Amino acid sequence: MIRSKEADIARLYQLHSSHVRSRSIEPPFDDDVQPGCFRTYAGSARTALPGRDFALDAPLGAVLERRRSVRELALVPMPLAALGRLLHASYGVRGARQVEGQWVCDRPAPSAGGRYPLEIYVATRAVEGLADGIYHYDARAHELELRREGLAHAALADLAVGQDMLLNANVVVIITAIPLRTMWKYGQRGYRFLWIDAGHLGQNLYLVATAMGLGPVAIGGFYDDELKTFLELPDEEDALYLLCIGQPGPAEGPTGP
Repeated sequence: MIRSKEADIARLYQLHSSHVRSRSIEPPFDDDVQPGCFRTYAGSARTALPGRDFALDAPLGAVLERRRSVRELALVPMPLAALGRLLHASYGVRGARQVEGQWVCDRPAPSAGGRYPLEIYVATRAVEGLADGIYHYDARAHELELRREGLAHAALADLAVGQDMLLNANVVVIITAIPLRTMWKYGQRGYRFLWIDAGHLGQNLYLVATAMGLGPVAIGGFYDDELKTFLELPDEEDALYLLCIGQPGPAEGPTGP
């Protein structure tokens, strides 16, 4: 079997983005090219979300004890407030604070330098009061911006290398990143931080979903370019991570208190 060279390329990046005492740390980019911290889609139909709160009654210890990947989901309607709370408690804007002399929006997940390079898209199915489709989450306004109408789960399952467990999910969360937001400050090493940020957000989604009695499961395998085309992402934005969230099936048992 011929060995793939992709692992070697990954190792090369690891070496070139490493901090070593014999080489000065790469300086940040020019201030004039600092990217914006939020993505919005002008002209998109918007849906205001309820649930802009942290009304999660389960104790953290109990949530950590129950947290697991739930691969069998039952297609049961999800209240719109549950979707709103899931997004806000995981990655919503809860205020502003200063980081190294700059004002940044404060969120429930940590981010390198407060740069928050991630964006959230959701493909919805059987969410009460919301048409099936793909939406972008505007965290500042706590609103959904419509990107594509119609049920997308079958297409997403195909793009996720045939992982059919997402077919009965109420929500498929697609986490994307705009690398320049972080690399503007940290150079090549900033690309590493994208994945760390995505891990923080993914764990938040797991814990919030579990606290709400929902079942989460993460997906890391997908056809990158095809998913980017399907989502009609801008050139500077790429998909990193998918999470399916819905009602646990009978075989899984409840995740709630």
